[in-house]
Amino acid sequence: MTIPFASLGRQLLKDNLDALLFSTSETLTSTNLKFVTGFTGSDASVVLTRSEGHLFTDGRYKTQARLESPLLAVHVVRSRVDALCRFLRRSGLRRIGVESSRLSYEFVTTLTSRVPELHLVPLRRQVLENLRIRKSQEEKLLIKKAAAVASEACAEIVGAGIQGKKECEVAAELESLFRRHGAEGIAFETIVAAGERSALPHASPSERVIGHGELVIIDFGCRVRGYHSDETITCITGKPTDEQKRIHQTVYAAHNKALEAARVGMKVRELDRVARQTIEAAGLGRFFLHGLGHGVGLEIHEPPRLSPRGTGVLREGMVFTIEPGVYVEGFGGVRLESLVFLTETGPEILSEMPKELISVG
Repeated sequence: MTIPFASLGRQLLKDNLDALLFSTSETLTSTNLKFVTGFTGSDASVVLTRSEGHLFTDGRYKTQARLESPLLAVHVVRSRVDALCRFLRRSGLRRIGVESSRLSYEFVTTLTSRVPELHLVPLRRQVLENLRIRKSQEEKLLIKKAAAVASEACAEIVGAGIQGKKECEVAAELESLFRRHGAEGIAFETIVAAGERSALPHASPSERVIGHGELVIIDFGCRVRGYHSDETITCITGKPTDEQKRIHQTVYAAHNKALEAARVGMKVRELDRVARQTIEAAGLGRFFLHGLGHGVGLEIHEPPRLSPRGTGVLREGMVFTIEPGVYVEGFGGVRLESLVFLTETGPEILSEMPKELISVG
């Protein structure tokens, strides 16, 4: 990614700021630092003004920083905090916008005690989110690649059969295939939940053996060059019962209606309502336990947030999930999730697995 100096400069003027400060560490990582600079190391601070940028890191990242952040002046230092304080004292930068959720109390107090005239201004959350909420074509292609890798791996796992295997075994096999097919790692802990455990929306894979006649939710994703994918399918081992089919058909209809309705300018809560009303009409509304979807990119959960309490509207270039679900305690659940890129004419589906009820051995 390149630094969006124009948009950052407008924000500096709007908030009467001299600069923006981003920091990342092994304990408090900053996705926004990675986005605006391209730097992927685990320890750095970045100061951005209207016209220039400075990156402070240690010798481990000397070459990496210069390769990944060619538009920045790279300062290789022994103590990042000491060097940053010296720079701020010399520069005359005094009113600086920061990511308050990514700076420790220790870091902040050190800066303000050593540079007493410094005023750190917490940036509004939406300012930072808006930097990344609409994806470029390059970003879209990376997310699409991650989705294709994940879907291909899932198709291979499902095709080989999952009945008689442990949930954790299926998850491990799937995650291994991600790397074989070109991913750099998982996007999140893979969910494989069978039978009554499929009613747990965020179940961790267990030692439970997948039996016959069970609904099985598989929620999976991987990363390609830092960008995530997210997809969910629901399988049935054997012939489905009438109630299993009814629940799946309801969720399937909600999923498809939401895809058909999604358009630029639509309120996010309105799209959630389209799917929710379909599930409520089937008498299953109380079993839809979460929002319809969320944005995906450098983080697995980003804006927009599609829920009854979500704010804002859908814009061209957004990448988000459509994932209605029904979870009946003691019986089982169904979730169907597609990953989409919103174009001016509607959603382009990036994930590739079918959302029909998948019969598996």
